Amino acid sequence: MEKRKVFDDLLVRIDQKAREIDDMDEFYGEVVKILADNVPYYNWTGFYFMKDGELVIGPYIGRPTEHLKIKVGQGVCGRAVAEKNTIIVDDVTKEDNYLACSLETKSEIVVPIWVNGDIIGEIDIDSDDLAAFDEEDKRFLEKVAEIISRKLKK
Repeated sequence: MEKRKVFDDLLVRIDQKAREIDDMDEFYGEVVKILADNVPYYNWTGFYFMKDGELVIGPYIGRPTEHLKIKVGQGVCGRAVAEKNTIIVDDVTKEDNYLACSLETKSEIVVPIWVNGDIIGEIDIDSDDLAAFDEEDKRFLEKVAEIISRKLKK
């Protein structure tokens, strides 16, 4: 099945969950599950949320990580907050500032979640494949972040 069609279907499902589930922790868990279960190259799928000026791990599916808290600017996750932008890393071994969660991880995408002009967290996806993420993944995950943002604004 074409990637865009899969992503469009997943957006419908995530948007539906946003309307059905009131508890945010439960909703984040459902988003992670939908992404992890339906995109085979999303090998670590999770959230980090801003708390007291640093990123704190939220719900995730994947191998355990020792990075439960990340300072702004540190690693790809912290850099996405510092630069206020989505970051795609095709080869994590080429990153000077990379925080390795798993030796199997080859590439990563981090998408900030904005609410009222502030980054409140981010979607973090690791893949065991080199250069796994492209513009379609970026657009898709930014739309997921928009759904979350709209839900939090209510």
